[in-house]
Amino acid sequence: MQSASPDIVPPLLAAMRASGQPAPFYAALEQVLKEHVGYLFVTLFIVDGGETLRVFSTEPRLYPTGVRKPMAATPWGEQVLRQQRSFLANDAEAVARTFFDHEKIASLGCGAVMSIPVVYDGRCLGVLNVNHREHAYTDDHVRAVEALAPTLIPACLDALAGRP
Repeated sequence: MQSASPDIVPPLLAAMRASGQPAPFYAALEQVLKEHVGYLFVTLFIVDGGETLRVFSTEPRLYPTGVRKPMAATPWGEQVLRQQRSFLANDAEAVARTFFDHEKIASLGCGAVMSIPVVYDGRCLGVLNVNHREHAYTDDHVRAVEALAPTLIPACLDALAGRP
């Protein structure tokens, strides 16, 4: 895995120009994340009222898109959704304490999760979850993904409006 890089955003901005969204953007997102921070799987969900809706997944068999879940009050939700601050669990114990589906996450070889809020107009529109092996991420990786989070705003707004 390569270290985080400041060149993470330009390919995403270029992908936004393509027609047929959001597929070209999500393809670029996968590539950029693979090259700059590494991952075993990635998901993006939007916050829609009191529910979440998964709109992107690199692991559709276990984490399919189109799945809605009610939001529960958790420390993770307080930090990421309400305070709009990124979250990093960098070992299997922290993942297990935080995520109810930690066994499914572990089954994919993951022991690290970073959750990056996508914020616009003062509210959390969605969250990008990037998952990798235990101890794979540093604060530099979190900052790199935070830098690309604003490029996810159009995809989140489109999903909230009911567009693909």
